[in-house]
Amino acid sequence: MSAERPRLDRLLCDRGIEPRKEAHWLIKKRKVMVNGELVTRHETLVPADAEITIDGVPLEPLPLVLAWHKPAGVVCTLKDPWGRQSLAGVLPEQWRTRFHPIGRLDAETTGLLLFTREGALTQRLLHPRRAVPREYEATVARPVEPALVGILAAGVETAEGTFTAEVLALDGLTVQLVVREGRHRMVRRMLHNAGWSVVQLKRLAFGPVRLGDLPEGEAVPVEGDALASLLSL
Repeated sequence: MSAERPRLDRLLCDRGIEPRKEAHWLIKKRKVMVNGELVTRHETLVPADAEITIDGVPLEPLPLVLAWHKPAGVVCTLKDPWGRQSLAGVLPEQWRTRFHPIGRLDAETTGLLLFTREGALTQRLLHPRRAVPREYEATVARPVEPALVGILAAGVETAEGTFTAEVLALDGLTVQLVVREGRHRMVRRMLHNAGWSVVQLKRLAFGPVRLGDLPEGEAVPVEGDALASLLSL
């Protein structure tokens, strides 16, 4: 068992029961059991990893990080004043109000977008000093050439600054590359200014977390070694 012992009402909120008065009501109405025992006081201290049921239904801990496969056409804001499809409804309902995106992808870029419920983790992963690698696959408008490897490694000047990238693979109209910053449209600007305009762009990985075969539009918790590696960055 975990040594941490939060109040029961706080633990219910951490697992998605909000607002806190809702947690108080459930406890008062004798609907909450902790490790098989009825608990009727909201200030009771309980193990952070306790098994909790509400009316017999298990209340699972919320994941810390989610991976979502972003489709094209979604803007990476929680609300959009122009009525475009936003992030407001993309996550399953049980996660929707507790998570925010770690960074952004532009509307037409697809692929891996991470969400978390911890602001400090977001700040840490996005801080330029961490230089967290982001892997992309770009489809470009004309066949790639070996010279592109050196051009990107040396740095490409854009209106937003000069950026570098490590090329992992070149194949026909496809470039697979890694960057260590998350500036707006950086990969598109860099490739365009190098002479290869981007037709499609997909993020394959953020740090140790990979998109893999996650279906478009689906979200899953990040767990195991991938989560441990992400937290250690």
